[in-house]
Amino acid sequence: MIPMITRRGLLLGALAYLAPPGVCVAGESYPVRPIRFLVGGAPGSVPDTISRLIAERLAAALGQPVVVDDRPGASGIIAMQALISAPADGYTIGLATMSQAVFNTYLFSKLSYDPLRDLAPISPLVAGGMVIVANPSFPADTFGGLIARAKARPGEILFGTTALGSPPDVVVRFLLHAADANVTLVPFKSGPDGVNGVLRGDVQLFVDAPIIVAAQVRAGKLKALAVTGRGREKELPDVPTVAESGYPAILAEPWIGLVAPASTPGEIVERLNRAVTGILTEPDLRRRFERLSFVTVTGSPAQFRDLIRDEHARWGAVIKAAGLKLD
Repeated sequence: MIPMITRRGLLLGALAYLAPPGVCVAGESYPVRPIRFLVGGAPGSVPDTISRLIAERLAAALGQPVVVDDRPGASGIIAMQALISAPADGYTIGLATMSQAVFNTYLFSKLSYDPLRDLAPISPLVAGGMVIVANPSFPADTFGGLIARAKARPGEILFGTTALGSPPDVVVRFLLHAADANVTLVPFKSGPDGVNGVLRGDVQLFVDAPIIVAAQVRAGKLKALAVTGRGREKELPDVPTVAESGYPAILAEPWIGLVAPASTPGEIVERLNRAVTGILTEPDLRRRFERLSFVTVTGSPAQFRDLIRDEHARWGAVIKAAGLKLD
């Protein structure tokens, strides 16, 4: 049976309490200085966009600047190494995609960090499906047509993804493995780079979040074949799901969360969790994320830790079965 990742399964329930005024740490009220927010994505990428929406409101909630520090490259490992090397005092936090929190464990033989040991889960943030798009010249107009062509011409189709091991990269590998299709994957440095690549015809196909591709689809510069989530995307209501395209067992809706170095004091983690939960329940921010085709996801640090552990069991099996390795 193919594992499923869905929005419904990720909605852990909003916490019902408000953030306290501050947490006393070594005689100080946290936070008393700016917080660095490490992000393993390039400017303009999905992680960068999400982090800036969160950082702006988190700064207001905590009364201190929250400075986004983009560290793209190496499947998010550069950002994670910087995070776990930082003092565990609450002044360095990080955005964790499923790649950094789950996938990398199985994609790299000698990963320089252990997500289950070296990270302190703070809170989930958002979840959302992805969109498979094609250059208008690509002969297939549906996901089923793409799979049929890939089977007829193994390895001939050039399919662009974002960085190796990123959620779009692993999701497309999962989809193609589940459909028993063979293409040549071409990684790009970022989502915008991949969009430009498929627009130019460097690759025939590309997959990423709706925020990255929807404008080009609506303008008729790209055609969308399918979305990977349980339901259709609000930004692209005419685009069918992979399930509607004849593959009902294939679902993928990656999530993104907030983490800190593992030994960060529990009271600071709880303080950050309560602040983030308050932010994510704001109607305006929820609408902003909906327009980006994301649903907000809230939960306690313990619930987020359980989610990460469950995803290791689920996706670890998928990646191993597919024989995926990036080193």
